[in-house]
Amino acid sequence: MEHDVDRDVYLGDLPSGVSEDEVERILDRRVFAMPHRGTVIGGEEFDRLDPADPDERSLLIQGEHPEFQQYLADSTWQGEIDGMNPRFHLTMHEVIANQLWADEPPEVWRAAKRLREQGMARHDVLHELARVMAEHMRPTLTRGEPFDEDSYRGALADL
Repeated sequence: MEHDVDRDVYLGDLPSGVSEDEVERILDRRVFAMPHRGTVIGGEEFDRLDPADPDERSLLIQGEHPEFQQYLADSTWQGEIDGMNPRFHLTMHEVIANQLWADEPPEVWRAAKRLREQGMARHDVLHELARVMAEHMRPTLTRGEPFDEDSYRGALADL
């Protein structure tokens, strides 16, 4: 698969000796996780962010959600927009992007590829993956139960 991206940015952490086929698979996954290097947040342009850096990837994710930016700029704002907490929403995007970037667990990327192959748009795929993650995080967040990774992996396999 051809990608018109700075390969060093997306692949700079790979050890030598990785096959070209594996490099292309990793590149496809990471570009899917974060295809952009630039964004605009609050009118400020960020044109050369590093998607390999989790903090900069977070900014890129925020830039993908301009509808939330005015609320996020106010650190005291609490609330929901259309029944959704913007901070939680972006956190879920970050969790999924980080899982995709690291390929851990690999079921996240497998599910993403299946949904993408069914014609689902990238952002919708990320929302579906985040929905599954949020469902499996709920017992941890609300009752302090340990995260059930096996159940999470199974739910991803079922997507």
